[in-house]
Amino acid sequence: MTRATRILIVDDDPLMREIASAKLADAGYATLTAENGRDALGKLKGAQVELVIADLDMPVMTGYALTEAMRRSKDLRTTPVIVITGSEHAEAVERAFAVGATSFVAKPVNWTLLSHAVKFVLKAARDQRALRIARDQAEAGARFRDSLMSLMSHELRTPLNAIIGFGQILGEQFERNHDHVHREYADYIVDGGRRLLNSVSDMLLASDARSGPIAINDVDCVLHDIFDLALTQTEKSTAAMDAKIRLAVHDPDLEVRCDRQLIARAISKLIDNSLKFGERGVEIIVASMRSDAGDLVIVVKDNGPGIAPEKLRAATQPFTQLDMSLRRSKEGLGLGLPLVRAIASAHGARFRLDANPGKGACAAIIFPAARVGVKSVARDVEPEQAMMGRAS
Repeated sequence: MTRATRILIVDDDPLMREIASAKLADAGYATLTAENGRDALGKLKGAQVELVIADLDMPVMTGYALTEAMRRSKDLRTTPVIVITGSEHAEAVERAFAVGATSFVAKPVNWTLLSHAVKFVLKAARDQRALRIARDQAEAGARFRDSLMSLMSHELRTPLNAIIGFGQILGEQFERNHDHVHREYADYIVDGGRRLLNSVSDMLLASDARSGPIAINDVDCVLHDIFDLALTQTEKSTAAMDAKIRLAVHDPDLEVRCDRQLIARAISKLIDNSLKFGERGVEIIVASMRSDAGDLVIVVKDNGPGIAPEKLRAATQPFTQLDMSLRRSKEGLGLGLPLVRAIASAHGARFRLDANPGKGACAAIIFPAARVGVKSVARDVEPEQAMMGRAS
């Protein structure tokens, strides 16, 4: 048998309490009564009351004070409160809403309207309760997913490093024995292990980015060292695609305060993106320049197929590729551009992507002047110019 909804009626007028109890009982509700706010707070403890109807003007403890006390209570802060007021001043209602009232009824009470108001407020309260439960479940699921992703990423790294390391040892042994067939097999093992390790590292970084800004190791880095590291990371895939990379660094000796590994990783992911979606022999320009304001602009531009404007936003969402079917020809988790954005954000930099079908893609990471050294004289180039390729 379903328990009737319990309502607490708070009023210093006993006749009012009796009439309200009778009217609500006729509508199918169970009622409790209290003669002032302090009495009401005592009866609310453990009573499983779903709604409070309270007069505003009462001795000992007013309806305002009762509502305010309920909103401070962990157990009562979501319990709806309908206030009853005989005041003709709008300030009374405004004050009631300010302390947390849900709705109000004016005296003399229209009991039919009160019954409808009770029904409406209870339904709204239950809907809000269901939304809170759904939100809490979603947040708990997200925390579990992120924790699992982080845990699995850490647990997978150790065996993957062992696979890669021993695969390299086997490959070197086969090379010394001139066993080129087995050397090729060993290379497949190493390449597969590295690819999986990169995916695991990307997932871990994506998990970190979800929970807040990525932690960075800020040091003063020379620009050409960052580019060398990025190009080394993409050397094999560049050769496999017979791609042509042109480096156009305005001041290679310029110092940038950043996390060298992460910035090189971001640049390499932009290059990988151009390689992945470009044709064989794709031409890629990797460049850097200074703006009027002293900002450093790092640009990766290609002459590939580009991206339709309506698909640009989707391209920067995590775990998204333009083709996410299982039959897609392009591999990857769809984390490249989102991670570039997260890495840029962690450095206080901006990430821009401009791509049009048939005109290639141009991505830029724009570092604030505060992160850039002063070894060289700035060249008058705007970040927006770099994005459109006019400075390449």
